[in-house]
Amino acid sequence: MYDVILSDKDIQKCSLKDKFMIYGYITKLLLKSKKRTYDVINNEYDLGVWNRDIEKIDFETRSGNYNRSDLNDIIIFTHNDKLFKCIRSTIEKKFDSILLSVLADYKEDSVVELGCGLGVNLFLLYKAGFRKLEGYDLSENAISRVKQYSEKKEMHIHFGVHDLNQPFTENMIKDKVVFTSACLEQCKLIMPNILKNIIKGRPKVVLNFEVDYDSSPLMVKKYFDACGYQNNLVTELKKLEKQKKIEITSIEKLPLSLSPVNRLSAITWKVS
Repeated sequence: MYDVILSDKDIQKCSLKDKFMIYGYITKLLLKSKKRTYDVINNEYDLGVWNRDIEKIDFETRSGNYNRSDLNDIIIFTHNDKLFKCIRSTIEKKFDSILLSVLADYKEDSVVELGCGLGVNLFLLYKAGFRKLEGYDLSENAISRVKQYSEKKEMHIHFGVHDLNQPFTENMIKDKVVFTSACLEQCKLIMPNILKNIIKGRPKVVLNFEVDYDSSPLMVKKYFDACGYQNNLVTELKKLEKQKKIEITSIEKLPLSLSPVNRLSAITWKVS
């Protein structure tokens, strides 16, 4: 449903050397693996990549959000579970088109991103004509900076600080379209409570652009194990479905991911 066409002129296959480099990187991570506690997450994000001067952040590109601002870099990405190389900007645009196609049916709804970071997804939606947008993140630094940027650009998006481990306030996500994008990977240790809070918030529908760990190849599993990322999102959702608390509408692997080791699916579910 979400397939993309890539020109042979734009992409090249990964070499054996490239693949060995990826496995070597994962092996190094495994040797120093750690739990993703609040302190680890805060140091990497709130006090790390998002603790920068606003002038040094490119809010509307995925690479600029993470201090990797050269869009002409050649990166390794995944297309239909095969590894290729391409200029970063080309692949980011293709990924953005997939995200928009998945969310296209909700253009007239109120749409909320949980774990929005510096807002790249919400700015993408705003430019595509979505007008009822909200974003929440644990990082006070990220929210402070994205508020300044959105006001400067006169993009009318509501941003706020929220810890997903805490209940949502009344009507915060009620009857709204809620989505996450590579956010819940950080939340293995508190996944059941986060899902409980979302269910209590009574959203219209939830879309998680996250890794379906159990159906992922070994390379992805080892990377997630090394980083302490989630391996329990789909498992917990299936438990909740058996308890008749939610209904999983679909789990569809996205045809393209911006990483060789972080391959996302569109996981759609509703509160029963």
